[in-house]
Amino acid sequence: MRGYDIMKEMHETSGEKRCFIKWWRKENDFADYELVDTFLTNLKPEDEFAGYELLTMEQMWSELRHRVPKRVDLGRSHGQPVIRWQHMVRDEGTIREDVLPYDPASLMTVFEEETHGDTLC
Repeated sequence: MRGYDIMKEMHETSGEKRCFIKWWRKENDFADYELVDTFLTNLKPEDEFAGYELLTMEQMWSELRHRVPKRVDLGRSHGQPVIRWQHMVRDEGTIREDVLPYDPASLMTVFEEETHGDTLC
């Protein structure tokens, strides 16, 4: 499958509420996760892929919870859903809880920080 094929398929299903993509290449044993917009910005028609899957907010949240179940939780603040994320502050060596909006950008930020790109298939 080439980048062109993915662009074409995504264009045909653009009405769906899937804001994340999980993709993998033939030669790798890991999957990469990105915001769909970021992926499409960097995608070249000739890029080769073994496959991909589009994910909703709920599916991506499940993936994050699977990887770090004790440090992330959904909550509410001022009536809005938020991510409560406990993590180590690198420079200080202390644990801090951040409260972030429950939106694609925040979810991706937490996922990337927690996985450090280590996402085995």
